[in-house]
Amino acid sequence: MAGRITEEQVTKIILKWLNSQGWEIVCFDFPQSGTGYVLHPKEYNRTTKNKGAIIPDIVAVKGRICLFFENKDRFVMSDFEKISILRTSNEYLASIERMLSNWEIEKIYYGVGLPKSDIQEAKILKNKDLIDFALLVNIDKEVSIIFQIEAIL
Repeated sequence: MAGRITEEQVTKIILKWLNSQGWEIVCFDFPQSGTGYVLHPKEYNRTTKNKGAIIPDIVAVKGRICLFFENKDRFVMSDFEKISILRTSNEYLASIERMLSNWEIEKIYYGVGLPKSDIQEAKILKNKDLIDFALLVNIDKEVSIIFQIEAIL
């Protein structure tokens, strides 16, 4: 792969791909942009500011399905752990429901987007029990679905 793909490039490639597949983008966030939707844990209060807050890199809806993406320029275990918390706890449920109040969502899936490489793929597959899906992107803006728990994408 010629050149390194940044987290912002990963996000842009996936956004374009999602649009081409008929997904509606609810919100997205680039690194340090502050443009995304902030999910607060249920114990959130104004005095703790953004303690425990999660800002998904992409949230997209198609029909009654919603996707949450955490994108990176390389495998980061803490992001897989963050996704696992979103998937398995009700800690952020009220905040997610507020964000998605304009849609009738039946199922939410949580996954990752990363640059394509054998190393990334191996690390993703080793930790796939923490996520619902994974996409890899390359410098030619091609998107590969390398894991999904069911036919989501």
